[in-house]
Amino acid sequence: MIKNQANGNRRGSALITTIIILSFLAVLGLSLVAFLFSRFSYITMQIDRMKALYLAEAGISKSICELKTGVDTDGDGLGNIPKTGLAGGTYKAKHDFQTATIEAVGSFNEIERTVQIRYSSY
Repeated sequence: MIKNQANGNRRGSALITTIIILSFLAVLGLSLVAFLFSRFSYITMQIDRMKALYLAEAGISKSICELKTGVDTDGDGLGNIPKTGLAGGTYKAKHDFQTATIEAVGSFNEIERTVQIRYSSY
């Protein structure tokens, strides 16, 4: 009878050890999932920031094109670009003749990036 009690104690300690190991693995797995989700969110935000920057650069390019050709395509002043949609985002540009600057704002998924250039005309 004493032998059976010792064997039962070993089974109980093996069960507790297994539960502890499984709990540790579950916590480790959940931590990994949380880390991967936060990295995915960060990378998605960085991609949106880059898209907003490229949209702002598109606004600068369109403004420069108007200045080079001397044709105001939208009728709001040479080099000024109204809010324009492109690739799921928007851009706009404002040209200031007095300070010789063009400032463009690109927006994508509620993220805005601004690009400003200063030029000299010879």
